[in-house]
Amino acid sequence: MSLLELDQVTKEYPLSGKKRFWERGERFDAVKQVSLQLNRGESLGIVGENGSGKSTLAKLIMNLEPVTAGDIRLGGYSIQQMKDRNVFKHIQLVLQDSHSVLHPKMSIREIIQEPLYNFYPKDKKQWESKWFYFAEMVGISKDLLNRYPHELSGGQKQRVCIARSLAVQPDIIIFDESLASIDPRARQFILNSLACIQKTEKVAYVFITHDLETIKGVCHRTAVMYQGEIVDIFERWNVSELNHPYSRLLLETVEVAESV
Repeated sequence: MSLLELDQVTKEYPLSGKKRFWERGERFDAVKQVSLQLNRGESLGIVGENGSGKSTLAKLIMNLEPVTAGDIRLGGYSIQQMKDRNVFKHIQLVLQDSHSVLHPKMSIREIIQEPLYNFYPKDKKQWESKWFYFAEMVGISKDLLNRYPHELSGGQKQRVCIARSLAVQPDIIIFDESLASIDPRARQFILNSLACIQKTEKVAYVFITHDLETIKGVCHRTAVMYQGEIVDIFERWNVSELNHPYSRLLLETVEVAESV
């Protein structure tokens, strides 16, 4: 059984416009009948242009928004039947905008430790000896721990968010364009660190991005979203094996960039 299963997941939003109270009105399908599986210790890339439904899919997986149709199961249980606390304990989400999720009056140490107090209040000795391991792995040095968010660069703030999610020791971490604001050298360092952590902790990653170059060589499988649908899922980066013209265009763009 897969760790995470999406079964024909659809998300509709109403379009603005006047309608009579008995009319359903026009709807927009942000996500259309998406089916995906994620295994323990696997890295899955979800790529596509802006507006393709990638971030909406992340919200549905986190149960931040309800699905219109279909089901999402974590460990065989529908997340719609789970308490938010249990979902967040097993699945962490790292967003692109790190500044908005870091409390300005908390030190970096407090920010990383906060979810551990919430999720593991009785296991302080167990997690206290391990949380800094994850901070170090993503490049957070000891001299940053007593600083506050406004004293950090954008890249450093993003590392704090990643360390905070890793410290919870979830089964899955979703990175929604989380590495976009980090310079290429630091990004590769973090990706290498995440790969090392994955080997020991068996955590699964979902990388949501519009940039295939970021995840090439990192993900075991990559799913391509186009207008709310999954149009291709591939393991080998071979243009000739893809079905959809948008998928082929994405891979061709990466090949051209690498040849320059």
